[in-house]
Amino acid sequence: MQFRYFSLLLVAASLLLSVQQVDAQVIRENSNGERIIVYPDGSWQYFSDYSNGLDIRYGPDEEGKKENKYPIFDGEIAPLEGAIPVTIDDLKKIATRRMQLAQEAADIANKRAVEAEQQVAYLDTEYRKAASSQNEDAIEELTIRLNASKKTADDARREALQAQAEVQRAESITRKGNYVEAYQKAQKQKKARLANNSLNAISYNTIFASNLEYFDIPSRQNVMTNPPKAACQIGFEGEEKYSGQKRRDVKKSMLFTHTDDALRLYLKDKDYLRCEGNLSSIAGGYRFLSLEFTFAYPNAREAYGFIEKGSVLTIKLLNGDFVNLKSGKMDRGSYDTETELLRYRVHYPLDNSQIGLLKNSEADAIRVFWSSGFEEYEVYHMDFFMNQISCLEQ
Repeated sequence: MQFRYFSLLLVAASLLLSVQQVDAQVIRENSNGERIIVYPDGSWQYFSDYSNGLDIRYGPDEEGKKENKYPIFDGEIAPLEGAIPVTIDDLKKIATRRMQLAQEAADIANKRAVEAEQQVAYLDTEYRKAASSQNEDAIEELTIRLNASKKTADDARREALQAQAEVQRAESITRKGNYVEAYQKAQKQKKARLANNSLNAISYNTIFASNLEYFDIPSRQNVMTNPPKAACQIGFEGEEKYSGQKRRDVKKSMLFTHTDDALRLYLKDKDYLRCEGNLSSIAGGYRFLSLEFTFAYPNAREAYGFIEKGSVLTIKLLNGDFVNLKSGKMDRGSYDTETELLRYRVHYPLDNSQIGLLKNSEADAIRVFWSSGFEEYEVYHMDFFMNQISCLEQ
């Protein structure tokens, strides 16, 4: 009996191995949670059919089945700048997070559409009351407000439909496993955008320099090449309460803000994520970076997860150098019910070589590795590290 059971397991394992390796096909789950076998050309069949010896395939060439194409990525994923490898699992996590952010954007848009409809209904009732009482002043005012409210409601409905379409697109990428191709496409777009920004910056600098020359402004007064030094502000200096060691904290300041493209339209001028930080030193030469990530919506925890102990933080510098830091502890985020903000507080130890790199060049971008995959943020306060280190060493 045991031999028979072992034989069945051996056959099942062989079957599974052949399914996963032959012709580079892979096993996935469709939107209904059913296991399917996907072939390199995008065609697929149910795993149960295959295991029963049936060859019933569906795919892009079958009429009415175009939505059932599940292409397999065949190629290499370029590593991130700074020699950080990227795995398919990383990209799958990122695709899942983007789907969750798209759903969050749709929820916000739908809520706004419902509120706009309620406002139209309220103003319409008030207008009818004014009309029945023949209050001309109220009728004129309510007519203006009602028309404006209807336009707002139309815009909100259109945004809600647009947001839902983005959810379906993101779900399709995740369901069909197209996250590698989506990532490669996004990287190409990013490179093109950065190249365009670089050309614009060169053009602006050329015009700026020529204007300085025209107005005979001395180069030492050029704030672009000689920016004013930031005032040094200390947040804390003294003995730690528990260890008794001397500690010095530079005052916390803004590092970057970020709003995902999927949410930008629906949050208007509100930042989805803010990151503030500061450097600290403790007697004995121990120095570390403290960052506080603040999300404006508590649902961010579902999309981003947590920051693991040893998670990498990559700082890209303008001179082309990269500094990789590792978090000292795990943080799952804490939600403040009064402010309705979700915060992550993370500490990153710094050694002398890292301090040396950070003090000699402005920061260009920050890459954070969340449990849901990495995300890169553009740094607007590029002299953050240079100012913090200078202040800490005074």
